[in-house]
Amino acid sequence: MGPAIPLAWEDRVRALARWCRGVLLAHRDSARLIAGLSTTEVNTYRFSDTMIQTLLDAGFVPRTAAWANCTLFYLVLGITQEQQAQSAHPSAPAAFDESEFPALRAASAHITTGSFDERFEFALDMQVAALRAELARSGHAGDREA
Repeated sequence: MGPAIPLAWEDRVRALARWCRGVLLAHRDSARLIAGLSTTEVNTYRFSDTMIQTLLDAGFVPRTAAWANCTLFYLVLGITQEQQAQSAHPSAPAAFDESEFPALRAASAHITTGSFDERFEFALDMQVAALRAELARSGHAGDREA
């Protein structure tokens, strides 16, 4: 996986997610191709094993660690797929009718602003914050299933 990954679980989760995204971005249409496949390759298992072990070591129960791994991978895959599709076919920002889509109209200035990197980091921050809250809620009980 290249450089050493951080020891603190939050930093390690971020580093692993960024690494996975970087690998996908390095190959044209990779996210779209992977989204249509069952990912049962040794490298996929190795990545998942590392992410899940990171979460288990932090005190998450096995179910939470496994599902968080999936959630983080879906995040990486989704935003990378969107980025790769947009790079191939750039589109103009949509103009939303206020009477039909009031919330979209109100937030429209922010829907297409910011880079994919910025939006990925925002989503990753939200996932790590949710994991931190779950760990606090569960009382670090690594021996019970949620």
